[in-house]
Amino acid sequence: MNVPEFEDYEDVKKFLHTGGDAWYYSMVEEYMDMIAGDLSVEEFDAEELNGWIENELNSVHEGYEDYVDQR
Repeated sequence: MNVPEFEDYEDVKKFLHTGGDAWYYSMVEEYMDMIAGDLSVEEFDAEELNGWIENELNSVHEGYEDYVDQR
């Protein structure tokens, strides 16, 4: 699985505009919806987004592990 690493706001715009990877698209879209209107382009922190994606992936992985353990 190729996890996107965003460098700046332009990377995110390009990812969302081209459709990006379907697995991560909804995560990135959700993050951008959460911060919409709160930040200017200059204030956008790509490292925060990258960390948020990593956190989301960990949550999905933990949920999957719990599901498998319960079977």
